[in-house]
Amino acid sequence: MNFELNDEQRMLSDSLTRFLGDKYDFEKRRKYMDMPGGHDPAIWAGFAELGIFALPFAEEDGGLGGTSVETMIVGQAMGYALANEPWAEALAIAPALLQAGSSEQRAAVAEEIIAGTVLPAWAHLEPGMIDRDEGVGTRADAEGRLSGTKTVVAFGAEADLIFVTAQGPGGLGLYMVRGGAEGMEARAYKTQDGRRAAELSFDGTPSVPLAGGCPAEEALGAAEARAVAAVLAESLGCMEQAIEQTVEYIKGREQFGKAIGSFQALQHIAAGAVVEKEQVKSMAMYASVMCDDADAQARDLAVSAAKVKMCDASREVGQMSIQLHGGVGMTMEYAIGHYFKRLTMLEIAHGDRDFHMDRLCAAGGLAA
Repeated sequence: MNFELNDEQRMLSDSLTRFLGDKYDFEKRRKYMDMPGGHDPAIWAGFAELGIFALPFAEEDGGLGGTSVETMIVGQAMGYALANEPWAEALAIAPALLQAGSSEQRAAVAEEIIAGTVLPAWAHLEPGMIDRDEGVGTRADAEGRLSGTKTVVAFGAEADLIFVTAQGPGGLGLYMVRGGAEGMEARAYKTQDGRRAAELSFDGTPSVPLAGGCPAEEALGAAEARAVAAVLAESLGCMEQAIEQTVEYIKGREQFGKAIGSFQALQHIAAGAVVEKEQVKSMAMYASVMCDDADAQARDLAVSAAKVKMCDASREVGQMSIQLHGGVGMTMEYAIGHYFKRLTMLEIAHGDRDFHMDRLCAAGGLAA
């Protein structure tokens, strides 16, 4: 299997890295997080100008017809910069969910996302839901009016377009709700890593059902797989930056008259983190390639295996970073603590380690 990037993919990586290097650093990020909505709209518009949001959409929908490999490239750069924006919802989740809609629905919504004029969100989890594959309690009547509650919706209060998973007259379905819709109440809050989330309550909220495309279950499965692949890519970028910052820190931190980076025991710890990161890189590539596999079970098992590895590695890399930084690593003034918090949140995003391990065990393992 060839994991080498082609010329177009290298250009994408270079241009996005330059953009984020110019627009993002630790202090700028903290300023963006304090803005209304938790991000800078100019950055979101900049992503659209770079053509990032056009990557996953088919050419007939106005996109570039990219693959999940391009999503990985973007995610890795976003994780490295610790970007605030809900890029995964626009780049990985929304295009997959829209496959349940008609060609007209896909084209209309794709145009808005590609232009960067909407901030999308996905409302799936509900209070009391332990596993992501549990049945949803939110209901939609024959006219598409929604009733129920969704929780931990990333940028739910700020989103212009919300995809909602609900039980409709014909079974499980996907519905689109516009931000500020009648009968929708949003309770916004900050998550552990400082990003925005909300609990959304629907009481007869009007929505538009996605219909005319593939079955909702098929679109949901594809969205979950691509969301996990995006998490893997972002975590990889976070790990790379965490390791770089930690190595730089121990090179300059002196104790007993010499840099602590010269101590062999600390070198071994840092080297172990690099090995873990490289393994995650391989698994992230594998998961990205498998996202486009026609066999849904093989796809799901691949992303689950990769997520289990990522959870183990992110904890080791994160703990290594804090340990070698010492107490200052947990202060708000040092960036490394923020990377550690983001890695912690990514561990539980779209299914924690136990969820994905249970899926692998139920199937008899990855090989089965």
